[in-house]
Amino acid sequence: MKRMCVFVILISFIFVGFQVAFSQEQKEQKGDYQKRMEAKLKELNQKLEELNSKAQELKQDAKAEFDEQVKELQKKQEVAKTKLKELESASTKTWEKIKAEMEKVISEIDEQYEKMKSHFKKT
Repeated sequence: MKRMCVFVILISFIFVGFQVAFSQEQKEQKGDYQKRMEAKLKELNQKLEELNSKAQELKQDAKAEFDEQVKELQKKQEVAKTKLKELESASTKTWEKIKAEMEKVISEIDEQYEKMKSHFKKT
């Protein structure tokens, strides 16, 4: 009986040890991911600033269209910032879901930026 209790306790410690190690690894992954996304958002902001400076040369009608695209892009950036904040406070159970949502928003921002960038090639 004592052996069985010792065995159960040993198994419990091993299980808890694996959970702690896995949890720590997820925290590190989450932290690394947050840093990459923060850097990505900063990079996109810089690219947008470059486009804004080029937009000053656009004709009035093209400028109005560009400004609408900027507004749309800024809304998506705000969503990305919100997701980033959610990611910071996410539990290990929910961070994968938020990460997927973040990936989607970043992809949409990239697409919008490329669309805006190609606009300059046409004009």
